[in-house]
Amino acid sequence: MRVVHGRKRVALSAFFALICIAFAVAPLEALAARISKKKLILYVGDTSKLRITGTSEKVRWKSSKKKIVTVDSKGTVTVKKAGKAVIMAKTDEKAYYCSVAVKRPDSAKRLQMANREAKRIVRKVIDKDMNTAERAYVLFRWLSSNCSWQTHQSTAAYKKNYGNEAYAALLLKKAACSGYAKAYMMMCKLAKIPVRHINANQWIHQWNEVRINGRWLKVDVFGGTFESSVGVRKSLLNRKTYNEEGKTEIPILSFKIKN
Repeated sequence: MRVVHGRKRVALSAFFALICIAFAVAPLEALAARISKKKLILYVGDTSKLRITGTSEKVRWKSSKKKIVTVDSKGTVTVKKAGKAVIMAKTDEKAYYCSVAVKRPDSAKRLQMANREAKRIVRKVIDKDMNTAERAYVLFRWLSSNCSWQTHQSTAAYKKNYGNEAYAALLLKKAACSGYAKAYMMMCKLAKIPVRHINANQWIHQWNEVRINGRWLKVDVFGGTFESSVGVRKSLLNRKTYNEEGKTEIPILSFKIKN
């Protein structure tokens, strides 16, 4: 009987040892290096973030078609135009791949993307202590430093470049005056700034007006004019600002402030 009990003890010890090994190995398997996404469906103007988890090795990123999508050293994928490409992440030991399909968004999707981007911008640049004039000014500065002129302006051109939409100004960063005006209006509404669109839906120059202290003031981002800086702190007027790429702001147009 003693032998039997001894054998049972040996068997139980072996069983528990196997369980311990299993639990020790499981976390290592769970931490096996992998790419966060193996497939992406994006739209023109989109960005997305890829990550390699489960490794402390340095990761090198590369796009198979830079004209379709680019990827930076942190795994941020930026869409350039419609098409297909492959993003490769490489460590010293292994390569990981993500296939990317880029589509042209329809009108509903473009509006959705523009609204989402406008919300992101407002959250990023607007502080709670800013008054109405300051909020209007800061949004003017952001749009003037992050969007350039779309010179191809016609019904046919707009079908390709969407220059007359807020989507073009906010996502493609290139728009006609109508696109600037729609983008500025979208951001102002989110920032609770009374705003209106002048000459909307007309084949003439378009801009905005904002209501500050009982007056409607002209804000023409495309033309580079912010009518009045009254009520805007000097610290904001003189603040060194940066565009989305982290570069010192150099507006496409030198804007004017009229007091």
